[in-house]
Amino acid sequence: MASKLKRGLYGLVGLLALGFAVHYALFGSLPLGKPELLSDDDDDSEWNEVEA
Repeated sequence: MASKLKRGLYGLVGLLALGFAVHYALFGSLPLGKPELLSDDDDDSEWNEVEA
């Protein structure tokens, strides 16, 4: 029982490490922290509506 649990835990940690490695290979950064698209840019740009 304990060896089965340990093997499953190692498998889960291995998949997590593989996910981090793939994300780093594709995007050049680790998937930690606030997502870039959600970052608050203080450029004060607003959407301008176009009137037809």
